[in-house]
Amino acid sequence: MIPPFTIVLSTVILAAAVITSDAARKPNVVFILADDFGYTDLGCTGSDLYQTPNIDGFAKQSQYFSKAHSSHPTCSPSRAALMTGKYPARLGIVSHGKPGGVRNGDGTFMYPREHTLAESMRDAGYTTAHIGKWHVGMDGKAGPKEQGFQIDIASNQFCCPGSFFYPYFDKKQPARRQAVDKVPDLEDRGPGDHLTECLGDLASKFIAEHKDEPFFLNLCYYAVHTPIQAEKDKVAKYKKIDRSKKRHRHPAYAGLVEHLDDSVGQVLDAIEKNGLSDNTIVIFFSDNGGEIINNITSNHPFRNGKGTQYLGGVRVPLFIKWPGVTKAGSTSEVPVIGHDLYPTILAMTGVPGDPKQNDEMDGVNLAPLLKDPSASIDRDALHWLRYPVVFHYRKDQPLERGPCGTIIKGDWKLMQFFPTPHGLKASYQLYNLKNDIGEQHNLAASMPEKIEGLKRDMEAWRQSVNAPTYEDAYKEYEKIK
Repeated sequence: MIPPFTIVLSTVILAAAVITSDAARKPNVVFILADDFGYTDLGCTGSDLYQTPNIDGFAKQSQYFSKAHSSHPTCSPSRAALMTGKYPARLGIVSHGKPGGVRNGDGTFMYPREHTLAESMRDAGYTTAHIGKWHVGMDGKAGPKEQGFQIDIASNQFCCPGSFFYPYFDKKQPARRQAVDKVPDLEDRGPGDHLTECLGDLASKFIAEHKDEPFFLNLCYYAVHTPIQAEKDKVAKYKKIDRSKKRHRHPAYAGLVEHLDDSVGQVLDAIEKNGLSDNTIVIFFSDNGGEIINNITSNHPFRNGKGTQYLGGVRVPLFIKWPGVTKAGSTSEVPVIGHDLYPTILAMTGVPGDPKQNDEMDGVNLAPLLKDPSASIDRDALHWLRYPVVFHYRKDQPLERGPCGTIIKGDWKLMQFFPTPHGLKASYQLYNLKNDIGEQHNLAASMPEKIEGLKRDMEAWRQSVNAPTYEDAYKEYEKIK
């Protein structure tokens, strides 16, 4: 017979072992990235049409960053920044072309030599998975598996799906285009499965299968990028609403936003149902501002949208829930930027990362803000640099979509527009964002000294990150007939 004291002691030791094991387990990370999702595309951030109860509910449990920015106004450079913790310009990615240029390259948008966030998490014992849009490099060169993701599901070889409807490519396109447009790994789906919900299903399955080990899930939706496609019932729902006096008016886009919200809700439910809510960091972000061409959405009160460096193109929603640390419903008003998330995730999880990559990062650890929203971080300014890729370059494009560099320092924002061979002139625009959040009053003509000071800061930054020179881009634009 086993003595009672031995039984009690064994029970205590076992319980202590379980507690120690739970305490030692690193937190999971679910990073949710929406595509072209505008700052006001959520009910909780100001939409007057879109219905997003799941993300709105998540927002109430999270910390909100009211001045969050994407690292670039278009997707590939922005996503490369997220994966490396660096400014796109430091990576040589200032367009959708090859690094350092504006011509299409060999599919290597981000150099494999970068030690990505996924590689850091993998090296620390995390199971790493990428689901959805990648657009940072082609498979076999710089795809998810080459950049640290052990599991890669449903990432195609292009920027967007040929269709959000089964079989997830556009049958009207040539076979070559279909091959890169098509979203793989969904052959078991059918006509009733919207792509956005498919990604939520896949993410939920991954969470359930890996609930007993630390994981990093990089869930990158194709929504709400074009093609703007939603199920008929959702489109009909928004068509019935009087939209004549609303800023958001596009019923199909509203339906696509709702698909995204439904899918995110499914993922959040999976976290809870698998008992992971208290040990899972969840981040919701967008790769750049909302697309306003063809009145797809509105980024009011901000000017313009995707592809431009006005706030409509780079101001995006950011919510972070760090269980036991962030205060539900709290807000930080400190300006932050996409590549801050790499060092922040390392800090939240206790992952050391790669020493060389850490030293080269431009991103700033936001953990102090997550612990105290009233805190500050050590950074003087934010920067952007964009030379349009030749594929997107148009001889008749408006100034706002032309090549441009930008700095935001305190309340001031300076935009430097570069000349083009087809008629755009070199110019500056200066705004006081505290007084003019809509960027309607250009103060450049009346404040030359302010321009000179910000211009020096801008040029010093470009030199410090070894940014590609505009002269090389100009030569490529000259070749366009």
